[in-house]
Amino acid sequence: MIRLPPLNEATTVRVTREGGLAYLPGLAQPRSFQLGECTQELRQRIGDALQSAVPRAQQQAGATVSGGDQRFYRVEVLVRSAGEQQDIFVSFEVPEAEAPEALVHLWKEAGRS
Repeated sequence: MIRLPPLNEATTVRVTREGGLAYLPGLAQPRSFQLGECTQELRQRIGDALQSAVPRAQQQAGATVSGGDQRFYRVEVLVRSAGEQQDIFVSFEVPEAEAPEALVHLWKEAGRS
């Protein structure tokens, strides 16, 4: 099971839409959120989107979304630790057909700014 780090400890969330038969740069472009620069409302929306996506996700290590023409959302959460040697990095994929509306909306809205 995927365990998300507490959002108040995360520094960056990146959502990328990938897959499909043809490579389309506009679809592959990652949407990055620097959480320290986000409003509280946006941070809440990001947190809600991540929480709704986790139950439908597959972790990247070994299990990738299959199907030649299937698109998916890759979600990456980075926590930079001030006192520890290593950063914490959580990455998972959600098939487009199973992606919660909150995650899809987050990706689409970030692409408009």
